[in-house]
Amino acid sequence: MFVRLIFLVLIVVVVMMLLRRVRAGAPRKRASIDAQTVRCAHCQVYLPNTEAIARGGHYYCSTAHAELARSRP
Repeated sequence: MFVRLIFLVLIVVVVMMLLRRVRAGAPRKRASIDAQTVRCAHCQVYLPNTEAIARGGHYYCSTAHAELARSRP
C-alpha cells in the first residue's frame, strides 16, 4: 500500500513539472511593436497613442494630468 502511495505522489509531481514547462514555453501576449507611443507632457511617461488624452497639442497619460496642465499659468 505504501509503495502505491509513493508511486502516485511521484506521478503527480512529474505531471506538475511537465505542466510548468509547457506553460513557461507558451508564447506570451506582447504589445504591438508598431504601436505609436507619445509622452505625457506632465510626467514624461511614454504610453500608447490610443490611450493618451490629447489637449492643446500635447498628450497626457490621465485626465488629472491634463487638468493640472490646464490650471498652470
